[in-house]
Amino acid sequence: MRISGIEVPDQLWRFQFFGKGRVYSDNQAEHMAKDVEFLRGFDQWTDEFTKFIAEKGKVQPGKYRAYGYTPPSHNFSDLKLLWRDRMMRIGRAPTDSSPQKQQDLGINRDATLFPKRGEGSKLRDD
Repeated sequence: MRISGIEVPDQLWRFQFFGKGRVYSDNQAEHMAKDVEFLRGFDQWTDEFTKFIAEKGKVQPGKYRAYGYTPPSHNFSDLKLLWRDRMMRIGRAPTDSSPQKQQDLGINRDATLFPKRGEGSKLRDD
């Protein structure tokens, strides 16, 4: 959990061996159900987890909670992006951009109104 970026309170952090000394094929998830010591430790952890959550109480929703949150629209940004796309399709890249410099050098010759059509088929006029 710590590697994934999910923070775990120290009192809930546990390490427990499972399948130590067994070959890989005998050390799978389905073998956990037969490991009494492991299950006893896991049951203890779930009890402590339940107690921790009960003591912490309900978390109040924040300003940007997922449920019920309506993000602000970005229609103007979408329009600007659409305009840039159309200009790029006719070969008019933004000033001082990498595509514009490539066009000036004759490297980038892929301006097209129909980008779904492959370059090879355009050259062969398929």
